[in-house]
Amino acid sequence: MANEKKVCGRVCMLVHAYYPGDLRVRREAEALAEAGFEVHVVCIRQNSRINNTREPSNEIVRKVHVHRLPLTKKRGSKLRYFFEYAATTLLGLWKLAILHLRKRFDVVHIHNMPDILVVAGLIPKWTGAVLVLDVHDPMNELFQENYHFSKSNLMIRMLILQEWVSYRMANYLITVNNSMAENVAMKRRCAKEVIKVVHNFPDLNLFPIREDRKQWPFNRDTVVFLYSGTVTEHYRLDIAVRAFAIVSRTIPGIKFQILGEGNRLDEVHTLAKGLGINDRVEHLPPVDAETVKKVMANADVGISTHQSGVFGDLYFSTKIIEFMTQGLPVISSRTYTIEKYIPEDSIFYFEPEQAEDLAKQIIFMLNNPGLVLQKIENSKSLLSKYTWQEEKIRFISYYNQIVSRS
Repeated sequence: MANEKKVCGRVCMLVHAYYPGDLRVRREAEALAEAGFEVHVVCIRQNSRINNTREPSNEIVRKVHVHRLPLTKKRGSKLRYFFEYAATTLLGLWKLAILHLRKRFDVVHIHNMPDILVVAGLIPKWTGAVLVLDVHDPMNELFQENYHFSKSNLMIRMLILQEWVSYRMANYLITVNNSMAENVAMKRRCAKEVIKVVHNFPDLNLFPIREDRKQWPFNRDTVVFLYSGTVTEHYRLDIAVRAFAIVSRTIPGIKFQILGEGNRLDEVHTLAKGLGINDRVEHLPPVDAETVKKVMANADVGISTHQSGVFGDLYFSTKIIEFMTQGLPVISSRTYTIEKYIPEDSIFYFEPEQAEDLAKQIIFMLNNPGLVLQKIENSKSLLSKYTWQEEKIRFISYYNQIVSRS
C-alpha cells in the first residue's frame, strides 16, 4: 500500500436519492474527493420539510460537485416507482452526457436502485469512460419480499431481465457484502471474485469505540432495548412488540425504544396499544447522525428483528456493528448473512419472525449479565476489521486500479 502509485481522475456518480443524505454515496464520493479525484454527483432534489424550499440545483459539498435533477421522491404505488426510475434514468442520461462532453469523465459510477440507471452512463462509456454499477440492494428479491410476489410474476421477471442487462452493461460491479457478491456473480454468470465488496461499516469518527462499559445493565431501574433504523415491512418491529408483551408479564422493568421513521410506525403503536404495553414502547424524535451514538449510549441492548427470506438473507445490518462500537450487547434475527459476519460468541441470536424465541432470549440475557458482558468483550475483536476506515483504503485502491486500466 505504501508504495502504490496514486492515480487520480474525474468521477461522476448518479443516484436516485438525495445527496448528501444517502450515506453510502456520500462516503464513497467524499473518500474519492479526499484522495484527489474530481467528484461529481447527479441526484434528485429534496424539498425542505420546514419551509418547503428546494435544494440548490448545483453546489459543492465537502469538495464534491452536486448536480440535482428536477425530480423528487414521493411515496406511492408501483407505478410511481416506475415513473421515478424512468425519469431519473432519462434525466440522468441527459445530465451525464452534458457534463461528460464538457470535460471527459474517467469513471461513471451508478448506484442502484434501479439497476437500469446504468443506461444513463452509456454515452460516457462509449466515449472512453469506465462504467461502474454499485448494487446497494437486490431489486427482484426486494420486490418479491415486499409485495409477496412469486418468481414467475411478470414484474419479477422484468426485474430479473433488467438486472441481467444492467450487470452486463457495466465494466465493473461493486456491492455491499459477501452474500450480495455471490448473488450478483450468479446473475452475471461470473466468479464471485470479480465483484468488489465495499461494506457499509461504521465510520469510527462518528462511532468511536467505547471502552468504559464495565457493568451491565447500564440502566438500573429500566432496561432499555433500542431499535435504530427504518420502520418498514422488512424490519418486523411487530415481532419485537409481541416479544416485549410476553416478557413484560414477568419482568416489568423493560422498555423498547424506536429511533427511526417508516410506513409501519403507526401499526407498531397500534399493536403495542392492543397488547397493553403502549407505555413500554417509545418512539424517539429524529436526530442527526452525530447524535445517534448518544442515544445508543443511553440504551442497554441493541436489537434487530429483520425477517429472513429471499431479501432478508442477503441483508446485513450495519446498525448491529454501530451498537457494538458503543459497547451494547446485540440481539438479532439469525439470518444467513448476519451469521456469516457475527459469530455466536459475540451476539444473542433468535429465530427470525419468532416472537416467542425473541422473548426467551431477552429473558435469558436479563438473567445472565455475566454472559452479556463476555459477549460485549468478544464483539470488540470484530470492530478492528468492520470499520469504514478499513473499507475506504480498499475502495480508493480499487479506484486507482480502475483508472490505471482505463
